[in-house]
Amino acid sequence: MKTLIKLVVISVLIIIISACNFEKRKQASGDTESSKPGSQVFLIGNEFNIKKAVNKMIEKSGIRNGGYVVIIPTSFQVNDRKAKLLSKEFNKQGIVAVHVLGFPFKPKEESSRMSIKNTDVLAIENASILCLLDGKINKFMKLAKETRLKKALLKAKEKGTLIAGIGNGASILGDNYFFWFKDKKTNKKKIALTPGLGLLENTVVDDLTFLKNNRKRIRKETSRENFLFIGMAKKASVYIEGIDAVVLSETEISLVHPDSTAIKLGIGDKFFLLPK
Repeated sequence: MKTLIKLVVISVLIIIISACNFEKRKQASGDTESSKPGSQVFLIGNEFNIKKAVNKMIEKSGIRNGGYVVIIPTSFQVNDRKAKLLSKEFNKQGIVAVHVLGFPFKPKEESSRMSIKNTDVLAIENASILCLLDGKINKFMKLAKETRLKKALLKAKEKGTLIAGIGNGASILGDNYFFWFKDKKTNKKKIALTPGLGLLENTVVDDLTFLKNNRKRIRKETSRENFLFIGMAKKASVYIEGIDAVVLSETEISLVHPDSTAIKLGIGDKFFLLPK
C-alpha cells in the first residue's frame, strides 16, 4: 500500500513540475499556443566529446529555465556505465535533475510480455532532454512497440523535447533502421529495413563502417523508399531542428540521397532532411 501511494505521489509531482517547466520553456523560446515548438534532435557518435555534447544540449533545450533530463540506456543493464558518465557530466554543468531509466525484460516464467511503469511514461513525455544511448537496439525496439514507450517518445517530440541519440541509439530515431538477421534458407547474415521510433522522418541513420560495407544496398533502398541516409563517424555530431541540420563536429559525416548522390560534410556544413 505504501509503495502504491509513493508511486501516485511521484506521478502527480512529475505532472505538476513538468507543466510548470514546459510553460517556462515556451516563454523562454517565445512559443505561444499558435506556435508549436519545433523538433530538436542531436545525432551523436559514441566517441564525440561528452562535455561538448552536454553543453550543446543544455544550450539548445533551454533547460536552465526549468526542467529535467531523462537518460534511457538501451543496454538493459542495471548499472549502465555510459548512463552514469552522461548523468555525471550534466551534474557538472549544473543540471542536477537527471533521471536514468531502466527497462529490464520480465523473466520468461512470469510473463513473455514486457512492461513499462506509468511514472516512466510520464517522465519521458514531460522531459526537457531525452538521451537514448548505445546498446541492444533490436531488443529495445521490441519493448518500444509492445508498450507505451514509443508513443511516449513521440509525445515528448510533439511537446518540443530535445532528443539525443548516442551511438546506435541514433539509428533507431528514424522511421526505419537497418538490422541484421540470419536467413533461414541460406543460413547467412542479411540486412533489412525495419520500423524505428519515427522521431526523424524520411531519414535513416547508421555508422560509416556500415555505409562502407553496404553502399550498394543503401543506395538501392534510399532510392526505392525515398529517404536520406546519414552515415555517422564515431566522433561525429549533428544538430537537427525541423528539417534543418548542421554538422557540429570536425569529423565528417556522409549523406546518401534518394537519387544516389553521395556527399561528405564537415564542421559548420548545413543540409536539409527530406520534407514529408
